[in-house]
Amino acid sequence: MWKNLFIVAIIATATYWVGVESAKSRGKNYEDLRHQIERLWTSPEAKKARRKRAKNAQRSVKKAQKQLFGT
Repeated sequence: MWKNLFIVAIIATATYWVGVESAKSRGKNYEDLRHQIERLWTSPEAKKARRKRAKNAQRSVKKAQKQLFGT
């Protein structure tokens, strides 16, 4: 699990770095990319989708526990 999380973190960091370098080469400021990510993270639609996924994940965990332990 930790290995997979570590790999995803490395990929996300590399993707961000490549995007920043790409923006710099086009003459844009890397802050533009940061602001886009920030707007995406704080948008109401994104927050709603994250809450919905978290709720579904909790339901899945409870269902798996119920099947596993029978309680």
